[in-house]
Amino acid sequence: MKKVSLLFLTLAVVMAACTSKPEKKEFALTGKLPSAEYDGKQVYLQIIDENTGDYVSVDTATVANSTFVFSGSAAEAPAIRFVSMEALRRPAVFVLEADSIEMSFDTTYVATIKGSDLNDKYQAFVDKRNTIGEGMAAISKEEEAAKEAKKLTPELEAKLENSYDSVYNEIKAATFDFTKSNISNVLGQYVLLDRGVSFSAAQLKELLPGLDAKLKANAKVQKLEQRLQALDATEIGKPFVDVKGATPAGETIALSDYAGKGKVVLVDFWASWCPPCRAEMPTVVEAYKKYKAKGFEIVGISLDDDKAAWEKGIKDLNITWPQMSDLKGWKTELGAAYAVNSIPHTLLLDKDGKIIEKDLRGDALLKKLAEILK
Repeated sequence: MKKVSLLFLTLAVVMAACTSKPEKKEFALTGKLPSAEYDGKQVYLQIIDENTGDYVSVDTATVANSTFVFSGSAAEAPAIRFVSMEALRRPAVFVLEADSIEMSFDTTYVATIKGSDLNDKYQAFVDKRNTIGEGMAAISKEEEAAKEAKKLTPELEAKLENSYDSVYNEIKAATFDFTKSNISNVLGQYVLLDRGVSFSAAQLKELLPGLDAKLKANAKVQKLEQRLQALDATEIGKPFVDVKGATPAGETIALSDYAGKGKVVLVDFWASWCPPCRAEMPTVVEAYKKYKAKGFEIVGISLDDDKAAWEKGIKDLNITWPQMSDLKGWKTELGAAYAVNSIPHTLLLDKDGKIIEKDLRGDALLKKLAEILK
């Protein structure tokens, strides 16, 4: 898209005044940066490729006096667009509408959007999420302080973990409520595509059937449909879903080699690069030592994508139970079969291979094993 010069804009205003068109068909996005640090640098206006999920640049602007401007046709409005530049960890999102839109950045380069109904609505949602998120940050800070002071008792750790999970669930609830109330417009549809992996099976069943045919053809929506199928297939009470992967030695093993064969089996999704997984591993090691002789087995499924790092993690964490991986990271088919979108993630299978618990950690895991492996 070509830049619109001041002369062109002036002519456009005059021409608009002389015509009978009642509707504004152009947008103008003005971005304000916190300093002149990026003067002379490029800023990119982007869309997301519906098939690949990649960001694709459709226009470029140059920062001058801590400001950048994009303007042009709003014929596709309303539409989700993104602003990307060197300072941003993730492109800033806004709704392209036939209006004047402002995007201002604070000193950490977090964007605030205003200037149209949909952008104001989206900003209110982001502000709400951020406010709730401050609670999560405070809990993490309290945990770190307790660790440094060597006052992090198991009781305090469990309390903080429950508080953290509660706040996290509050964020997920706010995200779903916003998506549901806006599913008929581009805002709700964007948040569904961006955050839908965190929704429950019941929530996805509420949202997906009502989507139009074009949106249902979107690659991300199709992945959400697959995720819903996986959630349904692996809910508590259902038999395990068999998956196969390679051991560190390169041998192929299957979950069915261990599950449903008379032993209680813990399926543990983890990765060597995952701090919470590493923090939880001493408890899992303890459980294995204590209950292996009583009919307990663990099958680890790693979301690593680096074999050497995976092998080092196994050694460093004293993991002695069967391990498998396809070394595809978050793109793992093994994790997709169980709708895994965060780790550590565990499933506890009874002696017949039926899923009886999910996400048991710490004392809760040890307590459950003591109950069923007397």
